[in-house]
Amino acid sequence: MKNDLLKTLAMKAKNRMINKNLRDTYSNANIKIISTNDQAFYDKVKEIVSNDEYILNPLQRLMDQDKMLKMDARAKERYLLETIEKYQKAKIMIERENRKYNL
Repeated sequence: MKNDLLKTLAMKAKNRMINKNLRDTYSNANIKIISTNDQAFYDKVKEIVSNDEYILNPLQRLMDQDKMLKMDARAKERYLLETIEKYQKAKIMIERENRKYNL
């Protein structure tokens, strides 16, 4: 009985140690995956951000209107939220690049 309990506790501790090392490895990794579609989106965002004139609704320029016409209400909402998230990430990346090159 004591051996089984001790083995179980040792196994749990070992798993925690193994998983901790994996978490550290993955959390330090910087992975940047941009597909061709994302690159086109990124280029559009870069154009909008670098433009001197004030743009009232940048999301409207980024969203595919033909695609929106074919969607139901839930799909439109999901598409809008995904576009907002992609826009924010792309804008942050562009701002980081600009700061890096300006230094």
